[in-house]
Parts: sequence; structure tokens; C-alpha cells
Amino acid sequence: MSYFVDEVIVPETLDGPGADDFRAFVTVRNTVEAGVVGNDVLTMQAHELLPAFRSNPQRARRLFTVSVDGAPVGRAMVTTRPLAAGAGADLVVDVLPAYRGRGIGAALLDHVEGIGRAAGAPALQSFVAHSVVAGGDRIASPTGYGDLPAGDPGVRFLRAHGFVLEQVARISVLELAGLEARLAELRAAAQAAAGDEYRLHTWQGPTPAEWLDELAVLRTRMSTDAPMAGMTVVPDPWDAERVVAHDDRHFAGGRTVLTTAVEHAPTGRLTGFSEIEIPSSGATAHQGDTLVLRDHRGHRLGMLLKAAVTQELLERAPQIDAVVTFNAEENRPMLDVNEALGFRPMGFEGAWQKRVEVAGE
Repeated sequence: MSYFVDEVIVPETLDGPGADDFRAFVTVRNTVEAGVVGNDVLTMQAHELLPAFRSNPQRARRLFTVSVDGAPVGRAMVTTRPLAAGAGADLVVDVLPAYRGRGIGAALLDHVEGIGRAAGAPALQSFVAHSVVAGGDRIASPTGYGDLPAGDPGVRFLRAHGFVLEQVARISVLELAGLEARLAELRAAAQAAAGDEYRLHTWQGPTPAEWLDELAVLRTRMSTDAPMAGMTVVPDPWDAERVVAHDDRHFAGGRTVLTTAVEHAPTGRLTGFSEIEIPSSGATAHQGDTLVLRDHRGHRLGMLLKAAVTQELLERAPQIDAVVTFNAEENRPMLDVNEALGFRPMGFEGAWQKRVEVAGE
């Protein structure tokens, strides 16, 4: 059976043309992810996603749906990087459970794969949430850390279409109730280990002008320093202008970013940061990037940053009762920090890849 793939034009506003199609696209996203992890902590509202799903100079995005009887039952997105030769294309394909096994996912995947190949991407990549199922046949990560249930629908679909598992990330959640004393103790111990050479700065919302260049360095290093196993990765350069545009997109979507950064006092340079995204509605915040530069590791700065930014979250956003985060299973130092804070596993994300064959190779 063949299906017609419709392109969803990202609307200018949710009151204008195309808004209903975009909302339907987001509904499929949220329904599938809630079904996988068993709750709605990964759910995001259409107005929050709208600015992020628009194309920008660094990311070109195209959205698609397949409908049955006039209602979207599957969605796909392809993201390419026009300014970064050698970068992979990021693909997303979701189909509502009741409509799987009919070729809808295959039609969507074929469509977005074609766009990724046409853009010259050397690899097609997909980051997919998977269910937590104990026992049974497992697909091990080639990193040696983590595995996934072979019977998971996403696992079966991607393997059937030639994708290879490169990495497993843990999805964890931290309940904030009663956490004040633990955070204070962990922060104090981490500050004592770090000593007087390191001092914290926290801001809510846009990055202060004095730290734009420094944060651009840290965000650039996220693309090279974060563990990505065998995924095709190229440096993703940031500058102050891009940091401002990134902050503006969050503001436009109604999400507030709470950031704590650590400064190396003798040099005046930022050596690490951690951020939490506070939603415009709902009670679950999302941990964004956390990074400590390699030259400054070993001073417990990761714990210092995460304990401090979570303390700030408790004070500034009392409506939030949980934080969700993603970490590579081989990133034991960050998992140690999270486990000490009280994060518990609630799901897994697989990093999948299909290398594109180039004529003549």
C-alpha cells in the first residue's frame, strides 16, 4: 500500500495559515513519545516547538505527515546543516501505534532519507526514545555501555531499514520535592573541592552581553567534547550572534532558560555551564547542555554546576516538580553526578546511523 506524504509548512504564528497542520504534527510527536516512556514528561506544546522547528542559517528543517481519513497518523522531520559540509542529516519518523505495520513509517522514512541524501549528508542519523523492557533479546551498544530491547518497535523498524545502533543514552528524571538539603550539601562539598579559583554566575533568560563570546566557546565545544560514540560529527561553530538568536528562539516559544556558568577567576574565562529549560506550562523542566572544559575537569565542577542550577530552579520556579535529562551511558562522570543528585532512569534513547554510500567509494 502506498501513502501520500504531505509537507507541513511551519506557520509564522499559531493563529495563521498552516497552524492546524503544525498542531497535528506536534500531537503525533507527543502521543508517540508519551506511549514509549509511559508518561508526558517529554511532551512539548506547539507554541514552544514552533520557533525551534523553523529553519535558520545553521539548520534547515522540513516537516511531513501522512494522513488517514484526513487525520495525520505519522510524522517525519529532516534536519540538515547547510553550512557544515560533512555533517549528518538528522531524521525523525513517528507513527501512531494503531497505524503501524501498514507501510506508513517506511514511506515517511524513504521520503526524508531522499532529502538527506540529496543534501550530500554522509550519514543519516536518528535519535529515538525506546521503551524500558527488562530481559529478552537485547541489542548492545558498540560502546560497551547500555543496550536496548530487540523487540522494541523503534529498534525493529530502524534495523529493518539498515540503521545501526551507535550509542545508548539514559533518560532520567529528578523529583524535586524535599531536595533542598541534599542540594546544599552537595554544592558545598563541590565548592570546597573546586576552591577559590572558581566562581559561579547565574542568569535567567538571555545570556548577558559580557558572557556572549564565552558561552559561544562553550557551545562550540559541546559539538566536539560530548561523547557521541561512532556517530558522524563535525564541529558546530558558535559566535555571539548565534547565541543571541538561540536565546531569542527560546523566548519566542515561551520557554525560559536558567543558566549557571563557572568562571576561572585567574583568567576570567568561563570553563563550564549547565542550563535548565523551564516550560511555559506544565511541571517538568528539561535539563539542557552541561559541559566542563577538559582542561578544568577533576575539580568537581560538574557537580557544582548542576547542584547550583537546580537550587536556582527551586527558588525561581516553584511550580516545577521534576527535571528530565539525557546522558550517554558511557558518560560515567556525569551519570555519577546525576545519581548523587537523585536522578533515576525512566527510559533510553538510541543513537542510530546509516552511512550513505558515495559513488566511486
